Amino acid sequence: MIPTPRVRTGQTSQPITVPAPIGGLNGRDPLASMAPQDAYLMDNAFPGTASVDSRKGTIKYSNASLGAPVQSLEVYAGGAGDRMLAWAGGRVYDVSTPIPQQLTSGLLSNLVVTTMFSNAADNAQHLIIVSGFDQPRRYDGTALSTLNLTGMTGSQNTLNTVFAFKSRLYFGQRDRLGFYYLPVGAIQGALSYFDLGQVARRGGYLVAIASFSESGNGSTPNDYIVFITNKGEMIVYAGNDPSSVAGWALVGRYYAAAPIGPKCTLNYGTELILLTEEGALPFSEIRRAGDAQAAGVAGAGYSAITSKLGNYLSAFNANAGVPGWQGVQYSGGGGWLLLNVPATSSISGQYHHYVMNTTTNAWCRFTGWNGLTFTVFNKRLYFGRFDGFVMLADEGRFDDGVPVRCDIKQAYNYFDDGSGMAFLQKHFQWAALLVSCDGEPPLSGKFNVDYSEDTPGYVNQLAPSAGAEWDLAAWDAGTWGDDGRTQRFIVTLNKGGVTGSLWLRASLQGLTLRWYATQYIMEKTKGLLI
Repeated sequence: MIPTPRVRTGQTSQPITVPAPIGGLNGRDPLASMAPQDAYLMDNAFPGTASVDSRKGTIKYSNASLGAPVQSLEVYAGGAGDRMLAWAGGRVYDVSTPIPQQLTSGLLSNLVVTTMFSNAADNAQHLIIVSGFDQPRRYDGTALSTLNLTGMTGSQNTLNTVFAFKSRLYFGQRDRLGFYYLPVGAIQGALSYFDLGQVARRGGYLVAIASFSESGNGSTPNDYIVFITNKGEMIVYAGNDPSSVAGWALVGRYYAAAPIGPKCTLNYGTELILLTEEGALPFSEIRRAGDAQAAGVAGAGYSAITSKLGNYLSAFNANAGVPGWQGVQYSGGGGWLLLNVPATSSISGQYHHYVMNTTTNAWCRFTGWNGLTFTVFNKRLYFGRFDGFVMLADEGRFDDGVPVRCDIKQAYNYFDDGSGMAFLQKHFQWAALLVSCDGEPPLSGKFNVDYSEDTPGYVNQLAPSAGAEWDLAAWDAGTWGDDGRTQRFIVTLNKGGVTGSLWLRASLQGLTLRWYATQYIMEKTKGLLI
């Protein structure tokens, strides 16, 4: 029998309902001031608009390993249909179906940058491919072929980034602070060079090229091209002909933290997102801050859309040189902005995937996938693994046969109900969790008080006889349905403190879980527990 603490007289039971942490992952704010609807750990659970939901799993998509780590997945989007290509072990495969078809071999790099472009000579669509180590190539939806580019300093094999803008291809070259460009509509031939060395103020070299649009006068948008250096300098031009004074104009220079990786840009809706050492920065914020500073506005700055992740993301800046940093927008799963982040110093180690709900901007973290590269193909999300398999994400209820494990630490809560309870000592008696599950959810947890944490284990099912762990408490005798309907169960807490946090864990054995809210029954005391 669990003893009940003796308290001084004057106790009053109070029921307080706390929503599930739909505010998402918070690695920025101190525990003592974190919003109650946030969580300081949220793995493999997605913060929705009204509940926190376990994520779906993954399955093997390719029916065989490609024999080496899959480091690039790129999509050809042609009029006759899309195709997905994979780079692994110096080889390129067509993985548009689960049966991989090798297209070429003998490559020096599996890390590529691509862009779609229509060739004026044959009016055909091509995927233009560069890596910085291999001869540039094109893919026409059926076959790969090499490109012949001339006019650059050194070998064409050192071209390492490519971007299509206003009917023209632009290229960057390893360790050069400038860009090359082709004539309008051309995919190969003689390149011209534009030196940014006399414009860039921080020096360095070019790492990426991107574009953004904004509304001009009337309904016509203005499109600008952005050249991004390794020093975090963004040089913006307007126009379509770098060789013409009348057709090419410097718009501005903007500064932020250093970008991470060759795939450091992402067009998200109408926004250009830059993946930097300060997080994912909207370019509109960088421009606003830069223009304000130029105008002498005090305190001007920018805010990363990942600012709430805090140390969760910045802790991995030490792995900026590890391949895999990438942002992907995926409309499935409730709407995701996914950031792929190497969590160790090796591609064979762990990768974390930070996922933002694009409706609420709340974050969570997915673990257990260890994807090296991601892409969206035919509206489905795919990633490549170190073992050579191409995986289909957001599918099924297991991670390649392994149960999905949710791990959530809800923010510490003072349970301020307006009656003066917030900073008083409390006796936490019971908690009733409101969830939905299509079976007996294998939940375990600990209710921790005053920042002293006990760690719950993982269990296989709900029943106490199987090891459900809730501070030595028992579940109620309610019967669980198998149709996913809303259920409620009660656990004994029997703890005293000023503030409390629920640490919830679930090892989902092919089940799905949705957590709506938790109701706590507590007593406030006029004195301390004795």
